[in-house]
Order: sequence, then C-alpha cells, then structure tokens
Amino acid sequence: MISLYPTFYHIFQCKANQCHHTCCQKWTIDVDEETAKLYQTLPTPLGEDLRKFMTVDDEGYYFMFSDKQPTCPLLREDGLCRVVLELGEDSLCDTCHMHPRFYKYIEDLELCGVGLSCEESVEKLLATEGDQLQFTIEDDDGEFTADDRPVLENIFDLLALGINPAICQFTPNHSIRYCQELISLYKETEPIDEEWTKQLAHLEDMLASTTATNTTDLLNLDAQETATLNKVYQYILYRQIDMLAEYSLESLVRYAFDATLFIALLTHQFGNLPEQIRRWSEQIEYDEDNVSFLFDAYEKATMTNNA
Repeated sequence: MISLYPTFYHIFQCKANQCHHTCCQKWTIDVDEETAKLYQTLPTPLGEDLRKFMTVDDEGYYFMFSDKQPTCPLLREDGLCRVVLELGEDSLCDTCHMHPRFYKYIEDLELCGVGLSCEESVEKLLATEGDQLQFTIEDDDGEFTADDRPVLENIFDLLALGINPAICQFTPNHSIRYCQELISLYKETEPIDEEWTKQLAHLEDMLASTTATNTTDLLNLDAQETATLNKVYQYILYRQIDMLAEYSLESLVRYAFDATLFIALLTHQFGNLPEQIRRWSEQIEYDEDNVSFLFDAYEKATMTNNA
C-alpha cells in the first residue's frame, strides 16, 4: 500500500476552543461499537451524561444535534470537550477522533487528507508555498519513498491515467453566462442554511448587472490570487479522484473547476477567501447528496456534448 498526503497533512492539529466554527455541532455522530461499550460502562458523572445523550436504534449508537440543541452537549462553554479533558483524545468515538481527516482507496493507493469544512484545514492549505499543491508518498513501513515532493499530475500518473497536464491548472477564463449557469446549478443543491440561499441570490443579481463579459475581467485576479486558487482547485480535484470509479474525468474536472470559480465569485463579493472555502465545503463537500447531484449533472452534460 502506498499512501499519499498533501504536505500540510502531518502538521494539521485541531484548534479546539480557538476555532470559530466548531465541528461539534449540526451533525449526526455515529458512535462505533467499541466506544459505545466504554461509554455504557463508564461509572462517572460523565458516563451518566454520555448515556443520557446517546441514542440507540437498530443501526447502532449515535449522537444527534438538532436546531434546539445544535452543539454537542458534551462541549463546555469554553469550547473544550469533556470527553477529551476527562478521558483523553483516544476515548473519542472514531468519527470525532478522525474528523476532518479522510482516507480513500484506489487499488494499492491510499489517498489521505483533511476536509475543507474545517477552518484549520483551510488555513494550512492556503499557507503552503508555491503555486502547486505538493504531496508526500509513504510505503507500508511509513517511510517516504521519494526525496522530491510530487504534484497532482504525478498522482494521475500513479493511477495510470494519461491526462493533459493542463487539467491540473485553474484558468478562470469563462463567460459571465457560464457563471450564471453555475449559480443556477448550485441553486438546485440542498441549502445548508438561509444565508447560503441569500448569497446565491446576491451572486445572481451581481452577474445580471455586471458590465464584464468574462470572469477574467470580472475577478481581475493578480498572480498571487491565481496561484492560491490554483492550489484550492487542485485540492478539490484530489479530494474526489475516487469518483473516477463512477464518473468521467471531464465530470471530475468540471466539479473542481466550478467549485473554485464559485469560491472566487463569493470572495470577489464578500471577501474572506478562507471562510468562502470553508462554507463551500460545508455546503457541498460534506453533503454526499449534493456531491452526487453535481456529478450526475456534469456527467449528463458530458454525455450530451459527446453525443
């Protein structure tokens, strides 16, 4: 097994109570069987609270947060977790322990990373140097197998996919009409909140009134901004490479391109690039139904264009 990591993966560390957007909210958290057994037998006040807050059904144990209780009841007012403080991080359920890390498998390759709904993940990505996302490669023994740091194109080579290297570069040179169609498509995704819907409406109005004819003129990106967006594009592309098992390369590229262009449009209007990346990820990347909807739409368009 060969494992691939973006170079910032190994320096990722949860910001805990320094995070402005705690992940200990708004989710349904599955509790693995081993951790559930620990919580069920813990003879302490914390154990009593864990058993009170856990729900169980035929599919297993889980915590569910609602509009009335949006944050985890085990999260203290200071933003720290009672389980971590009293039992240690190893006593978290698998979901809480691993989030926002992800692992995907393609034959003998393990693709590892951290999801962009986490502000620390976004900060680490944006802090990487250069205009190309770089990776490290480890073998089964945890040893680095190369002195150099491969870029995204090398990963496609490892997958034996002969690609045009140009697909690994973000070039925002589409028409305003293309942007309008992108917003219309995103409006069909399941919204995460009312603010998301309002932002889409704002972008729609802006695009209808702009005098620019293409995204190059509209966004007016400098070299540094383009380089930064290029790394965002490459990371989104990397995050979904396993979708090639079901969808075409054209659909994968379109998914990543549209995501990056959308983030650029949001940043153009509202500023704060890190937050726009995080919001996009929370809305799209962490909703499997929204991801599937977009890939299905892109695949249909690809088949129509190739017919």
